[in-house]
Amino acid sequence: MGRTILVKKKRKSGSSAGLPEVPPELIETHFPGGFTLRDEANVLTAFAFRNGPLEDLHSGRSSPLTDAPSLSRITDAEMRQLMITSSERLATMLALRESDPEKYRSFVIGYNIMYCSSWER
Repeated sequence: MGRTILVKKKRKSGSSAGLPEVPPELIETHFPGGFTLRDEANVLTAFAFRNGPLEDLHSGRSSPLTDAPSLSRITDAEMRQLMITSSERLATMLALRESDPEKYRSFVIGYNIMYCSSWER
């Protein structure tokens, strides 16, 4: 298990992050043992990579051609778009973490609950 990230349980009324506060009970339910670096990494992966252009490539029907390891499954243009989008989204998150740590913390906890609850911790 990764290192635990401290999560403030009490904040002033109305989050300064402009996001709805996640009730402490919900945090405790979703993150037994605390919100870890792995939980944060799952959010960054989902936000920057999984819930971007990869989702478009992943949708649709499977083809028997994708079973052949000698054939490419994505084009160079698709790979380029994946990498550009992922880097842009990671940069956005890293900038938010530095400029507004409370908003970042609220975002990663909420995003994890919404999109990563079934992911390995």
